[in-house]
Amino acid sequence: MVRRAPALALLAALMLAACSDGGTHSTQTAGTTATTSTQSTPSSAAAGGVRSAPRWETVTTFSGAGAFQSPEFTILKDAIQWRVRYTCTTGALRVTSNPPPRRPAPIVDASCPKESEGFSIVTGPVRISVEATGQWKAVVDQQVETQLDEPLLAGMAQAAVLGEGPFFMVEKDGKGTARLYRLADGRRILRFEGFETSQNTDLFVWLSQAARPTTSKEITDAPRVEIGNLKSTLGTQNYEIPASVPNEAIRSIVIWCAPLAIAYTAAVLTR
Repeated sequence: MVRRAPALALLAALMLAACSDGGTHSTQTAGTTATTSTQSTPSSAAAGGVRSAPRWETVTTFSGAGAFQSPEFTILKDAIQWRVRYTCTTGALRVTSNPPPRRPAPIVDASCPKESEGFSIVTGPVRISVEATGQWKAVVDQQVETQLDEPLLAGMAQAAVLGEGPFFMVEKDGKGTARLYRLADGRRILRFEGFETSQNTDLFVWLSQAARPTTSKEITDAPRVEIGNLKSTLGTQNYEIPASVPNEAIRSIVIWCAPLAIAYTAAVLTR
């Protein structure tokens, strides 16, 4: 059995590039206060036209009660599509966008309570308008195939390196380096640099006790902890290690493909 431990969601993995300088703002509209949370993402263009497996990145979040008009946010030009994930409590919720989607309908037109999503493929600068008769929350995500480029976290440049090693092929090609850091506050961060592997949307990061695994069977025979979904099949990314996992239990890093039940690639951490 795989023992699942929740990974800390690192904010830099999920947000929109050059959207804004980040932060939370309150906007007063027609007697209604709505909260806007906007953060920047580490997406970047991939050299040589290489694309990652499609993934969702959060662009911005709005919440409030009643009517609201959002500030402008930006959907990347090469985004596949974007969506509004919403929840509402009572009455009705209607969300429209400027520019509108390419179909003659609002993005959301729902009776509440409800939790669902609506989609658009129009990219560039966008605003949304909300008509509501109760409390609501709307999260805007974009689907991208861009390279992920998460920066070093605060303190990582001076942090101790507990182990590192290059990714190698198990069942699929793997490139880049896995490096395990211990920060001054005791947290451990696993960082992939220059990472690349085959595209798939159901890949997971395992911390394995296998010393030098070369087959999927060797990996499944060894104890391991799953710390979450692989953020991207391309680019630099950070993962926080759960405090419950001892250092001696992290001998190698495995990218596991759940649908095929195989290990794509792995990296042995040399101390």
